[in-house]
Amino acid sequence: MSKQIVYCDKCSREITDREDLVTAVFLFSVVPYHDNCYSKDLKGAKTLFLDNQPLNGFSGNFIFIISIIMAILWFLFADAKIYSFLAILPIGYRLYSYFMYERHTEKYY
Repeated sequence: MSKQIVYCDKCSREITDREDLVTAVFLFSVVPYHDNCYSKDLKGAKTLFLDNQPLNGFSGNFIFIISIIMAILWFLFADAKIYSFLAILPIGYRLYSYFMYERHTEKYY
């Protein structure tokens, strides 16, 4: 299986290093950015549509774990079980981010 090349949504250059990759939600779609390009887009006009929270990194992984716990607890103990699917949305975004972008970049230790 050949590797997919990940391009930054702002500068259109290739992202090779996982440490430089930031994925975020923009109008319900996951987009990849260089770390610098992401910080510049947050200061620009895209701020209303660009999610302020990156999907990868410590904060994204923390929200992912909390969402899993909330979805399970909500499903087990809440009367309206249909609302537990709201907690699945961040889980889906995080998994999509990993499989579409992060696994195609190199991880440096």
